[in-house]
Parts: sequence; C-alpha cells; structure tokens
Amino acid sequence: MKAMACAALGGLLLVPSALASVEPYLAAWHGTTCDLETDGALICRYRIGASLEFILRRVGEPGVRLEILRNDREGDYALDDELHGTCLVVRHGWSARPAPGAERNFAAVSAVNGVAYRTLRECRKAK
Repeated sequence: MKAMACAALGGLLLVPSALASVEPYLAAWHGTTCDLETDGALICRYRIGASLEFILRRVGEPGVRLEILRNDREGDYALDDELHGTCLVVRHGWSARPAPGAERNFAAVSAVNGVAYRTLRECRKAK
C-alpha cells in the first residue's frame, strides 16, 4: 500500500514539468476564456502556465486593449515585446525552453478574434 502511495505521489510530481513542455499553442488554446461584457464588447482572458496572464478587451474593435497581468520571462511562458500586426506572440519562458529545433515553439494570439493560432500567417488572416 505504501509503495502504491509513493508511486502515485511520484506521478503527481511529474505533472508540473510535463505541463511546462506543452507547446505554447496548446497552452494558449486551453488557457483562453472569452465572454461578452455588459456593453456587448468581447473580452478574452489568457492564463498560460504559471508565468503568463493577460487580457484583451474590446477584441475585434479598433480600440482593442491589452492588459498584462503577469509576464515572467524566467517562467514557463512569456509574451514577445513587440506586436506582430494584430497578433501577440506567446513563447516558452526560460524555465521551459524546448530542445533546439523543436517545432511549434510559439503561439500567435489574434486581437481580431481572440483565438490562438499555430502560425503568424494563420493569425494574420484571422477574421
């Protein structure tokens, strides 16, 4: 019985490191929630890993606003400093860098519709 409990605990201890290796696209997709505000504007909140959290207010409107609540580059995920057209880029932070040459090591979040995409091309074509 004690051995089974230790094995179960060992499995639980592996979960955070396993989550850190999730590609940014999947982490962003799973960490996104969007709702309508009382005035009908779309608001999307992104909780991506333990180190990145931001909000897009008035998604799809000319006055879209980005609010960064947490963006720790030393953590598991982080936002790029620059905007890529109407897209925000989410990458692995320093604590979760993938192996060199790993595919899909970023996500592109559209300010046009709030959706996370695998490529900047897809994000830029968002409607």
